[in-house]
Amino acid sequence: MARTLCALAALACLLTAFGCGVPKQKIPVSTDPLGAVVYADGDRACGSTPCSVRLDRRSDHLLTIVKEGYEQVEVVVRREFKPDRAIRDGVISGIIKGGDPEAVAAETAREVDEQERSGEAYVLEPSIVTIRLTPKGTGI
Repeated sequence: MARTLCALAALACLLTAFGCGVPKQKIPVSTDPLGAVVYADGDRACGSTPCSVRLDRRSDHLLTIVKEGYEQVEVVVRREFKPDRAIRDGVISGIIKGGDPEAVAAETAREVDEQERSGEAYVLEPSIVTIRLTPKGTGI
């Protein structure tokens, strides 16, 4: 039992160490043809596709993809609530803090709330953006 609690405590420490700061997600962006500029929420995010943009998971984003001679494309990247990690972290923390059902439930609720506020309980979708650009004036 003590060995299990030590292993869970070590796991909780590792999870905490990697959860610091504003949660960001890397979104790969590719285009056909290559070489488009990608803007995220109006700011230049990368200069030539293929590339990746790092976006804050606390909000939705608008990617604008621009290439000379091609129609501009806009892609909405939305955050989706994924409480699995928060629930897991809360259960582990509750077990470490006492293990009784009330402690586990209280820690789980606290962890879900904390990760929802920080943005850690969200993922951005689509997680990969692949766009075929349309030449201007083709009407396609």
